[in-house]
Amino acid sequence: MMALLKMDCQGLVVRLIQDFVLLTTAVEVAQRWRELAEKLAKVSKRQMDAYESPHRDRNGVVDSEAMWKPAYDFLLTWSHQIGDSYRDVIQELHIGLDKMKNPITKRWKHLTGTLILVNSLDILRAAAFSPVDHDDFVI
Repeated sequence: MMALLKMDCQGLVVRLIQDFVLLTTAVEVAQRWRELAEKLAKVSKRQMDAYESPHRDRNGVVDSEAMWKPAYDFLLTWSHQIGDSYRDVIQELHIGLDKMKNPITKRWKHLTGTLILVNSLDILRAAAFSPVDHDDFVI
């Protein structure tokens, strides 16, 4: 990421982070995606069925291992409705996950770390273009 920031590709970094967050969240919530959809967007049962429809097998069932697919489809659609602010998308997703019964954010700290990262991106970008020697930073 530092290299992309040094090439002044913050937009690409942001897109990669957001795509990573949406995909990993879809995989993590898989079976519980309907609950998340209700928390984020008040999605109706009919709308949820529409997200699952392309992923149903011949018997009309979505395999449990493929449940991440409708979750990802929903999250992509939902994120586009939120707008262009990657910070807002990740923050709203975090809030929605926290509202779930047995929130995954209690044991899955990746999203919290990512939220900290995106809120620090401007500082990281500035550091990437800083002429200061990075060996002088105190940790």
